[in-house]
Amino acid sequence: MKINLKKIRKRQKEVLQRTSKAGRAALVSIVVLLCWSQARGQSKQFAFSPGEEISYGAYYNWQFVWVNAGEVTFTADTLTRGGQKQWLLKATGHSLKAYDWLYSVRDTFFTYLSYPDFQPNYFYRSVNHAGAFSRESYLFNHPPGKTAYFHESKSGSPINSTIPYQAGVNDVLTQAFQLRNYKFDRLKDDELVRFKMLTNDKTSELYFRYKGMEPVKTRNGRKFNCHKVAVPLVKGDYFPEGEEMYIWFTADQNHIPIMVETNIRIGTVKAIFLDAKSVTFPLNSEID
Repeated sequence: MKINLKKIRKRQKEVLQRTSKAGRAALVSIVVLLCWSQARGQSKQFAFSPGEEISYGAYYNWQFVWVNAGEVTFTADTLTRGGQKQWLLKATGHSLKAYDWLYSVRDTFFTYLSYPDFQPNYFYRSVNHAGAFSRESYLFNHPPGKTAYFHESKSGSPINSTIPYQAGVNDVLTQAFQLRNYKFDRLKDDELVRFKMLTNDKTSELYFRYKGMEPVKTRNGRKFNCHKVAVPLVKGDYFPEGEEMYIWFTADQNHIPIMVETNIRIGTVKAIFLDAKSVTFPLNSEID
């Protein structure tokens, strides 16, 4: 059978173009896809320790074609800042070099928090998508009773405002780590858990629904028993109305997110676990 290379290259180009348009969902927002939490039901024992590092592959699917489009890394550590020991949480996401010519992505999130009680002091987010940048920050409880909010982008005027401060209402990165402290084994199937989180310059009321236990296999062949949760998504340019995002957490004391999956208008987006370093507890959820 004769292979038509022209048709194959044309098909590849179409997939890459669609991937670039879906990039905001697949890569720009992939950090956010891992981030939901609230205070009720959380353990005082942390599921993570300073020095932990977890990495993910970001994948986009259109029809029968899967594209490995980027990578995301989460780290937790401590440092001395202003003479005080603090937590430093960080998440970075980037497109693979093979796709930078089409749609480059460079995202950085970090939060400084008090140690050991884990209350956020300062959050910063920098996003650069094909040269279009935006920056966002929260300065918590400063001045007292207020959270200072700042946002700037290439296309708009800077925003400086304040939000009423509420203890336990955090930025998206702090929430990502807080959710891992949640006691999922205390929830019943389809139980609803409500929570609040800062989004832009407001406090948003959100929720997730516990969906029980499921085994999950990664693309490198590892398999884990996991707690599954579902989060409703807000309708927008990429997410259809009524769509949900699914997150699978290891059914051990680490509660590592193993996979995140959601449908978008022209395919499916996944973040899949690659590796973890310096985890606090044994990964006894892994299936041999």
